[in-house]
Amino acid sequence: MSYTLGYFFNYPQDLAQTAKDINECLGCSLSPYLGDTNDWFDIFLSMEFSFSEVEDFENEGELDFENFRYEINFRTAVGAASARPIQLPAIAAVVYALYRRLGITGILVFDLQILIARYEERDIPDWGKGLYDVVSDNPFVGFGAHLRLLEQRMPDSWRMYIDR
Repeated sequence: MSYTLGYFFNYPQDLAQTAKDINECLGCSLSPYLGDTNDWFDIFLSMEFSFSEVEDFENEGELDFENFRYEINFRTAVGAASARPIQLPAIAAVVYALYRRLGITGILVFDLQILIARYEERDIPDWGKGLYDVVSDNPFVGFGAHLRLLEQRMPDSWRMYIDR
């Protein structure tokens, strides 16, 4: 069993160029998995990090997968004690970096079931344009404060593991 955190977003470039732009932005090494140019993969911060086009997802409630072109996933095994505590902070950092460097906004989803955050660019008082989470109704201007808001949206099973 494993958990995934996925980030669904749009970007104007094709899959290969988007992977290259993500690599340059994050300093990672996404590359075609087993030569499949539709499935990009890397081990990033001790987690499985994959990137692909959104396929075969149907909208369900507030999860509007069909409105997005790409997805990034961090996956860790349930027992991967060394990786799981950094999964949420790592993908939050990825979300912020992709916004700051590439202007990317999208939705953050736990196990394809729970909407954790929906990001858009907004004018933030005393800040200017910035990343805003519509789910928590808060700007993403302080990493620690935003991370606490994301943790509140995670399921109890995930939080219990982190609190140990």
